[in-house]
Amino acid sequence: MSVDAPEGEQPRRVGSRAAAKARTHENLLDAGLAVFADRGYGAASVEEIAKRAGVSVGSVYAHFTSKEKLFLALLERRADREIALAEAELTDGFDAVLPALDRRLCEEADSDHLPLLGAEAWLYAVRSAEFGAGLAAHQARVQEVVTGLVAAERERRGVTWSLGDAEVAAVVSALYQGLVQERRLRRESVPDDLFGRTLTALLRGLEDPPS
Repeated sequence: MSVDAPEGEQPRRVGSRAAAKARTHENLLDAGLAVFADRGYGAASVEEIAKRAGVSVGSVYAHFTSKEKLFLALLERRADREIALAEAELTDGFDAVLPALDRRLCEEADSDHLPLLGAEAWLYAVRSAEFGAGLAAHQARVQEVVTGLVAAERERRGVTWSLGDAEVAAVVSALYQGLVQERRLRRESVPDDLFGRTLTALLRGLEDPPS
C-alpha cells in the first residue's frame, strides 16, 4: 500500500531541483568567467570550466550547448545586471547617477576578469563570423536599451541634440569601454571621475542652441 506524500512535499522537491539547477547554472557562468579571462577564449576548455565549477562535462553541455553559448550567456548576464542598475539609477537623470557610473567603470577596469572578458569577446567576434553575429545581436539589444535611456535624458532636459539618440548612445558606450581599456593599461591616465566629467561635457556640447 502506498502512502500519499504530505500535501506540499512535491512542490518543495520540484522547487529544490529548480534551485539546484539555477545554482549550477550560475556556478558554471562564474567558472567560465574565470577560465575565459585566464586562458583566453581559444585556449579555454569545457573540461577546465567543468572542473572549476565542480561538475561533469556533461553538466556543462546540459546547461549550454557549446562553449560559444556559455560565453554569450556570460555577456548576457553581465548586460542584464548593468541594464537593471542603469534603469533604476537613471530615474533622476544622468547627473545624479554619474558618481555610480564612475565607480562602476573603475571597478570594471581594476577587476581581474571583466576587462579581459570584454577584450576576448571582441577578438573572437572579429575572427569568427558565427560568434560575431551572436555578439552583434547581443550588442544591438544593449544598444537599444541605452538609446532609450539617452532619449529619456534628452526629454528630461527638454533639449534637442545635434546627433540622434542612437548615435549618442553609441558614443557613450564607446567612451565607457575605451576608458575601461585605457585605465586597465595606465590607471593614472583615467582619474576616478573622468567618465562622468566627460559625459557631462559631451551632452552639454551636443545641445542645439534654442531657436
